Amino acid sequence: MASVRVAVRVRPMNRREKDLTAKCIIEMQGTKTSITNLKIPDGITGDSMRERIKTFTYDFSYDSADCKSSSFVSQEKVFRDLGSDVLKAAFEGYNACIFAYGQTGSGKSYTMMGNPGDAGLIPRICEGLFSRIAGATRWDEASFRTEVSYLEIYNERVRDLLRRKSTQTYNLRVREHPKDGPYVEDLSKHLVQNYSDVEELMEAGNINRTTASTGMNDVSSRSHAIFTINFTQAKFDAEMPSETVSKIHLVDLAGSERADATGATGVRLKEGGNINKSLVTLGNVISAL
Repeated sequence: MASVRVAVRVRPMNRREKDLTAKCIIEMQGTKTSITNLKIPDGITGDSMRERIKTFTYDFSYDSADCKSSSFVSQEKVFRDLGSDVLKAAFEGYNACIFAYGQTGSGKSYTMMGNPGDAGLIPRICEGLFSRIAGATRWDEASFRTEVSYLEIYNERVRDLLRRKSTQTYNLRVREHPKDGPYVEDLSKHLVQNYSDVEELMEAGNINRTTASTGMNDVSSRSHAIFTINFTQAKFDAEMPSETVSKIHLVDLAGSERADATGATGVRLKEGGNINKSLVTLGNVISAL
């Protein structure tokens, strides 16, 4: 499996876009995604023709714009392509990360969390993990321990989404462990025995997450949310006890935005500035990788 893979996804039009009779300018075929620039008149030949339609190639191109279309890509298909490899890596002892990046309102939370009755990547990965544990326990002598944590980064501050509000700390510190790498000091970890335990914690964390209405998204995520699964396998290898620890980071990023497009002022403007600043830094990290 490649160290970094990129998938692009088109979501269905929302009510606001339908009211504006917006037109879909994205076309997908295989791994290629084409974008049409409507400002350039159709039928013009020559050099400018190349500018009207631009095509990009990704590892995956998912067309989820119209559920009635034959090319429609479901949440299950996204999980099979992306989530199953993450689970495989975890059982092999590797750390893995999936994150959704894009403009505000582009469908990141839908892809990561999903809707009622149409679960996204995070619930499906958690459910798949416990299904695999149940299967492995039947045939293997290994024992498994699963812990989860859930945090948000809001205005450059780290907050634990799974702590009670009475004990809430709004500025947890990020530290570096010489062996385990970066970690968040005093972040709570919760032992889970099955998917129902995870679901309960996930719902509690989502309720605590910071959202707000903007000019482009009625329920815009104003923070980066990181759901982490700490997965430990203990077994005997050549009659010697061994332990394998892996982490799965599942990240729903806040959306990048332009202040004039969202109509942001005051608090919303400050939030947007911090969101964009952190996303630029993330881009630098990915370029370095």
